[in-house]
Amino acid sequence: MEHTHHFYAITPPGLEAIAATELAGLAAHDIVPEKGGVAFRGSQELMARVNLRARSLTRVLMRLDSFKALSFPELYNKCRRLEWARFVSPGSRLSVQAACHASRLLHSGRVEQAVADAIQDRLGNPAGETGQDLQQVLVRIDRDVVTVSLDTSGDRLDRRGYRLQPGHAPLRETIAAALLLWADWDGLMPLMVPMCGAGTLAIEAAWIAMRRAPNLGRHFPFQAWPSLPAKRWQGVLDKAAAMQRAVTVPIHASDLDPAVLQSAMANAAQAGVLDTIAFSHADVRTLEPVAEHGLIICNPPYGLRLGHDGLYAQIGQVLRARFAGWKRKVGGEGSRDLWLSMADLRAMRRVTQVTKHHCIQGWTGVAQWS
Repeated sequence: MEHTHHFYAITPPGLEAIAATELAGLAAHDIVPEKGGVAFRGSQELMARVNLRARSLTRVLMRLDSFKALSFPELYNKCRRLEWARFVSPGSRLSVQAACHASRLLHSGRVEQAVADAIQDRLGNPAGETGQDLQQVLVRIDRDVVTVSLDTSGDRLDRRGYRLQPGHAPLRETIAAALLLWADWDGLMPLMVPMCGAGTLAIEAAWIAMRRAPNLGRHFPFQAWPSLPAKRWQGVLDKAAAMQRAVTVPIHASDLDPAVLQSAMANAAQAGVLDTIAFSHADVRTLEPVAEHGLIICNPPYGLRLGHDGLYAQIGQVLRARFAGWKRKVGGEGSRDLWLSMADLRAMRRVTQVTKHHCIQGWTGVAQWS
């Protein structure tokens, strides 16, 4: 039976519960949400599956060991004993990053050098300098307790690769996916995304509807690990490919700004879903539902793109008057003001849930009405 490892999934703060639900659906064990992330256990195959298919995570770390160290020789010796040959292939480039807090070892540069020396001495050869594979080692020392982790993701998982034209203050891909997961979007009901901006919500929705793994086509550091055979990684890829299906419900995205709409369409084309999403030039105040029931979700503009006093209240009036049979959810930088405008004008009967997420991009609110 394969050894079980400890992992830590980093998430935007406020999305831990959604990430924990995703991890449970991917068969992770001992899931413990914490501020800023989720700890869990599982096999290396699970780790590969999570990196490939999870939609709300920023990065996945594997915890190698945790121990106390009060001197640099002690740090070196304890790091040297770790089984680096299972995770660092010959010729791989190595990057060590350290963070130190309230400990005797406070010089992060010396910590990084000690750990790098320990790895290279254990492997018996220096790490490569120009190899294709880069393995990042993260060292955290807090109150003299050292935690050594491996970055399994490489580039941040929210960087899907399709948003070549991000637009003004775009919604991060992981946050867009989390909003859709929170709204219980499963690709089986019609979807409308007014004020679509860069198209991130609509694109993530299309990928969810077609069950496309969000990180297909990426190269991960663990692909070079000697302990993870290529055939097992190929099995993870094959299963993800077999899960894909055709989209059978309408997905509509619209925006009032023609230039913004063109950017959204270019991003959708890069994501391979331009034919799946019906884009249109439309004012949110003139929207009509495309079906009797469905989900309407949006990330209202703000700041320079807003330019209309009272727009939030008008959106609330439109949602209540024309989308009574729809699930209506609003998220993003402007949603708190939208909720206040709706409440002041009594445009909604009852606010059933408002959650505040302090995400990397700043204040992000999520609200739903019924």
